[in-house]
Amino acid sequence: MGSSRNPASLDWGRRLSADEAAAYTDEVIKKMYARWQEKIFQGPFMRDLTAGKLPLKTIRLFWKHWYSYPVEINNFHLIIYQRHMGFFSRHPELLGPYVGKISDELVNPKIPGHIQVLIEQGKVFGVSRDEMVNCEVYPECRALTEFGRGLVYEGSMIEWWARSLNEEMFGHWAREWRQALLGKYKFKESDLHYFQVHEEADLEEHEEGLMAHGQVARLIFQTLLQDGLTWTRPGWSPEYCCLTNADYVALFHDGIYIHAKEEGYS
Repeated sequence: MGSSRNPASLDWGRRLSADEAAAYTDEVIKKMYARWQEKIFQGPFMRDLTAGKLPLKTIRLFWKHWYSYPVEINNFHLIIYQRHMGFFSRHPELLGPYVGKISDELVNPKIPGHIQVLIEQGKVFGVSRDEMVNCEVYPECRALTEFGRGLVYEGSMIEWWARSLNEEMFGHWAREWRQALLGKYKFKESDLHYFQVHEEADLEEHEEGLMAHGQVARLIFQTLLQDGLTWTRPGWSPEYCCLTNADYVALFHDGIYIHAKEEGYS
C-alpha cells in the first residue's frame, strides 16, 4: 500500500496484501497511540494520578463507575463470538486465539475470571460490590459502553474490530495505574491484582501460550482487510471507530474528574 492511501477510506471488497494490511493497521494504531497520549495519559485525571495528586475518594468514584464497562465488554465478546462465527470458521488459525481471549476473561485466574478480580480491586480501594453493581453510571462514563454496544448490534465486522484495536492500550493504561499506586499511593503489589492481570493479558503472551489480547485484535483486523471485508456504514470508517473509542475512554476519565471536583473531592 502506498503512503498516500488515506486510512480513513477503503475500497470495499478489495483484498489487501499482508504487507498492505499491516501498513494500514500500523497507521491507524499510530494515530490511536497519539490520541491516547494526548487525551488520556496527558489528561487531567491520569496526570494527577501519576503525580500522586488524585484523591483516594476520586479513585473510589472512578472504580464505582468503571465496574459496569469491563463486565459489559466481556458480554459483548461472547455475542461477537456467535455473530462472527462464519469468519472464524474460515480462519481456524484465529479461532483459537479468540477463544483463548474469551476464556481468559472468564476463568483466569479463577472462575468467574476478571470480573472477580475487578470486584476484589474495588474492595482494596474501599468500594463495596453493591456500590459497583448498583451504580447509576454518569452519562459521560456510560457512553463508552454504549458505543461498544452500538457496534455489536448495528456495526459491521470491521467497525467492531477497529474499536478493539484499543485493547492493547488498556495494558499500557493498567501499567500506568499500577506504577502510580505503587510509587505514589504506597499500595502493595499484592493489592493491585486487577492491574497486573490486565497489563499482562493485553500486552504479553501469558497463561502458558495465550496470545496478548491486543495482538488478537490486530490479527483479526488485518485478516478482515486481507479478505476485503471492509464494508462500513457511512461515517463509520475503521479509523473513526478506533479513535472514537479512545475519545470515549477520555470522556470517561474527564467525567469522573469533573464530577469529583463538583462533589468536593479535590
